[in-house]
Amino acid sequence: MIYHFILNPNSGRSSQQKKMEQDIVDACLKRQLSYHIYHTTCSKNSITYVRSMIKEYPDERQRFICIGGDGTINEIANSAPANPNVEFGVIPSGSGNDFVRNFKNRRLFANIDAQIDGEARAFDLIKCNDDYCVNMVNIGFDCSVVIEADKFRKSKLFPHGISYILGVVVGFFFKKFGTKMKIIFDNGEVIEKELTLTAIGNGKFCGGGFKSAPKANLADGLMDICIIDRVSRLNFIQLISSYKDGTYIDKKSAQKIIRYVQDKHFQMEFEQPQPICIDGEIFNAKTVDFTVIPGAFNFVIPKGSGMKFPEEYN
Repeated sequence: MIYHFILNPNSGRSSQQKKMEQDIVDACLKRQLSYHIYHTTCSKNSITYVRSMIKEYPDERQRFICIGGDGTINEIANSAPANPNVEFGVIPSGSGNDFVRNFKNRRLFANIDAQIDGEARAFDLIKCNDDYCVNMVNIGFDCSVVIEADKFRKSKLFPHGISYILGVVVGFFFKKFGTKMKIIFDNGEVIEKELTLTAIGNGKFCGGGFKSAPKANLADGLMDICIIDRVSRLNFIQLISSYKDGTYIDKKSAQKIIRYVQDKHFQMEFEQPQPICIDGEIFNAKTVDFTVIPGAFNFVIPKGSGMKFPEEYN
């Protein structure tokens, strides 16, 4: 096994990164492991690195552990989907870290020994046109919040911890509320209307802890699709608490405006290109084809950790 540790200088504080790098060196030297440490320098840099290592060591089992957030996990997943010799892990260092919320004992994700001793599990990926999603796709209000939050995150005037909250404020009060979408299911059903948002989940969480897809299972071969009709800002305020904790799915009042669907494939169309948020990264598209790729992402669960919802993963 060859171990690779991919550090993203833009995720987390530099002092934490330096300590983490020293912990990596100490653990690998102690165990006499074959390892590499790679620092990303720009967006998509980790994709190039992973692919180059696979090309250089085509017959070797390789474990790539990235230090970063959901966007970094997305990058490495897109570098080598469905490759049986490749495993991916993450040491959370982003602002949201929503993918690891699907697991218990999250503190162990920062433990280098637990990462090295962890076992890989095959999870699904969502394919969105030519890109892959690890955790969740957001369209509409959720996506506009991510766009605005990223602006605050890049500013030195605001702490990173409140960037998402500020994004919610701007998206709620100052951005267009409602996006015209056409959703086409394989059974012939078509939904064509203005919607507040649509969230397509592989995992359960987005936005720093919003349980948008409460029934999602990383290994069931299904996408969980939350579709919220266009509502007034007042009605959305009344809904937001149950949307955050995932209990909206059991509330009769919420069921009047929210549709929750599980499916393997569907399509979306827009009147003009719309921003699509895939694991926190923004793309623009006029049509999107969504399909599940079962077991395409070999993810390392640190030793001593496990699924947060074990009854769903038997």
